[in-house]
Amino acid sequence: MANVATILNICDNDKQLKLSSTLLSTGGYTILETNDAEQAFQTCPEAINLIILHDPEISLCSRLQNSLNTRHIPLLLLQHASSSTEITGNNTSRLITLNWPCSAATLITAVEQLLTQHSHPPVTKLPAPPAEISAPQPLELFKRAVDSSTNAVMISDSLSASHLVLYVNPAFERITGYPAEEFIGQNGRLLLGNKLDQPELEMIRRTLRNHATGHAILQCFRKDGTPFANELFIAPLLDEKGKTSHYISIFNDVSERLRNEAQLAQLATHDPLTGLANRALLNDRLARAITRSQRYGSIAAILLIDLDRFKNVNDSLGHAVGDILLKLVATRLESLMRAGDTVARMGGDEFAIVTDLAAQEDAATVARKILNSLAKPCSIGDNELFVTASIGISFAPEDGMDTDSLLRRADVALYQVKENGRNHFRFFAPEMNQKASRILEMESALRNALLRNEFELYYQPKIDLFSGALVGAEALIRWQHPILGQIQPSQFIPFAEESGLILPIGEWVLNEACQQAKKWQEKCPISVAVNLSALQFRQDNIVEIITEALNRAQLNSKYLELELTESVVVQNLDAAIVYLKRLKQLGVSLAMDDFGTGYSSLSYLKQFPFDTLKIDRSFIQNVITEPNDAMIAIAIINMAHSMRLNVVAEGVETESQLHFLHRQNCDQIQGYYFSKPLTAIDFDHFISEVRQRPLQNTISEKTQRSLLLVDDEQDILNALKRLFRRSGYIIYTATSGVQALELLGRHSINVIISDQRMPNMNGSDFLHRARELYPHTVRIMLSGYTELNTLTDAINSAGIFKFLTKPWEDEDLLEEIRHAFTYFEQKTNTHKPSDHYE
Repeated sequence: MANVATILNICDNDKQLKLSSTLLSTGGYTILETNDAEQAFQTCPEAINLIILHDPEISLCSRLQNSLNTRHIPLLLLQHASSSTEITGNNTSRLITLNWPCSAATLITAVEQLLTQHSHPPVTKLPAPPAEISAPQPLELFKRAVDSSTNAVMISDSLSASHLVLYVNPAFERITGYPAEEFIGQNGRLLLGNKLDQPELEMIRRTLRNHATGHAILQCFRKDGTPFANELFIAPLLDEKGKTSHYISIFNDVSERLRNEAQLAQLATHDPLTGLANRALLNDRLARAITRSQRYGSIAAILLIDLDRFKNVNDSLGHAVGDILLKLVATRLESLMRAGDTVARMGGDEFAIVTDLAAQEDAATVARKILNSLAKPCSIGDNELFVTASIGISFAPEDGMDTDSLLRRADVALYQVKENGRNHFRFFAPEMNQKASRILEMESALRNALLRNEFELYYQPKIDLFSGALVGAEALIRWQHPILGQIQPSQFIPFAEESGLILPIGEWVLNEACQQAKKWQEKCPISVAVNLSALQFRQDNIVEIITEALNRAQLNSKYLELELTESVVVQNLDAAIVYLKRLKQLGVSLAMDDFGTGYSSLSYLKQFPFDTLKIDRSFIQNVITEPNDAMIAIAIINMAHSMRLNVVAEGVETESQLHFLHRQNCDQIQGYYFSKPLTAIDFDHFISEVRQRPLQNTISEKTQRSLLLVDDEQDILNALKRLFRRSGYIIYTATSGVQALELLGRHSINVIISDQRMPNMNGSDFLHRARELYPHTVRIMLSGYTELNTLTDAINSAGIFKFLTKPWEDEDLLEEIRHAFTYFEQKTNTHKPSDHYE
């Protein structure tokens, strides 16, 4: 009796369970199926020779390997290639892991290996029949076995000219639909219908002529006309003289197995979404096209096609709509090409076409047809979508004679199209390869620069234009290359942004600047500004990265300023507003860099919580000689002040530029007039020099800002004087309203800060008299007494600019007073002749 192995196949995916069982059945095994893993523990003790698990959990494998009932049974694990589960066990020799899907041959080889090494349990021999019961005759046993077989058996007469059928078993009747009495006496060709030209039939005929054994898969037909795949094994039966007297044919319906194998083959060579060739099949077709170009002197072309901004479709309409769009694109591309051409999907939104051409100019014709076809609207549900594409093209033999070279060079050409506006095509040119090589070399050098600490931060001082005080610094990166020397940011930042290396480089800059700012706090509490690139700003965790940098340096967030350009924040307006507000909640300052060179949109600007606008150096360079530049600078300054924003002018290099900006009430400047960017060590020296001798900007004394402080508490006056002294104001103090009025009579005062509750004359009365006598002054009340009537009187009679409460936050109060002076200067400038070019 044959030892037929019994296999328990466990899978919770019905389709996968059915497919694997079909492949296993070709090995003649007995298959038990279950989608309930727990059933294995009741079924297994004596009946099972092998267990197959699909995408198993570690806990289930461990139980099967350690259970008393199942630990002797070998395991075959079928895992999808994408699975990250790693299975180990006490006895790995009883366990094999295969990637699924796989071919029938691979699966059965693994099964046989496990069964051969671990045959269990041994075949139990049938007990001999009792003596009194006579054993059946061999011929009777043979008939029983054939009648019970699941394979169709047909015996034909080899001596008759037509090889008439003499016997068919019940399985034959079940598979073909022909009753035995109807088919006996017929020729086996009846099953072939009109398919008598199948190439495999020649092998069967040769087998019959040579009285040999043979095997073939033929297309046959059941009695009702339905086709099936017939896997046929044929062998001669010899008589007592050794002559062929009959032929035995054993066959089975393998239609489902062939369908499954075809499905696996399709998955291996075609894209499951679009049905187009995949990358593997494209490489094969491209290699054949290269061979043809060598043999026949033709041109093989590869066109790489990338859909422009396809990510926007997925992000806005969802991946389901994106998938439908990809299918529509695939259909349009196939409709444009000839039967011998190959259209493939490389992955994502990238497609490729391989075609044979007579001349390179024909590729341009093909590319234009593709662009025109894709430009037509795509209707998906209620959405009408428009697609453009960028196409890169390379040729064999001109651009290479192997698939890798042609694909790489087509990709370089595609990248050039993307860089130059998209929605076009371009042939590869050798200079493109040189540029691509430079990009790769630069990317590699940048990675090494990070590892080798070749980057260094320089700091350019920011100076308050009225006091001459050092108020901040902008951190500027430099690359100290071991061979090329110092490399400026303009030469490597674009490469860093293209390669994504701007993210680790930007994070390094952020951490380094925060740590340096912390070191300077003891000498001079200044803020340090750091530029954020578009890639950095788009990171989901940018707020957490900045928070971590502040915490690591133990730096108060008010000493960090983040600079962003207009183009960065308007790329995704809604997201930018959210991120900027979260950054403001950290307490950092926000500056819009290079204002005036991008969108310069007030509708955008009013939505963003910026603290500072920086005028680009391109407007400052010719501000003295070019009226247009001057008017732009003046407009930016006035607009920013009306929105209560600070203004910083970049690139100030001459005294005339400084005087012009001062007359227009610009708040701060940075540029070579005061200092070039300095190393951290040199900036230390700069801080020391400024502390010993404050910077003088040669602005005359009459333009200095004057401030009158009025409070009956001397301690309050002393605290306010200490606070405002660093801003460079001329400060006057008075302990009563009467004394303050005397100072107003003797000095030119710009801004007044007065307490409310003072003896003899309260703050409201004093400020009312100051308004009547000196209406040009800007009046502010600073009081801890906030009763409504007092506030109303101060607004109505004293005409106050601001009502501020005690106690105050130093930075907030400094900011309010700065705005008060700006308001004063704007108001007085509107009442005097223009002196822009004096």
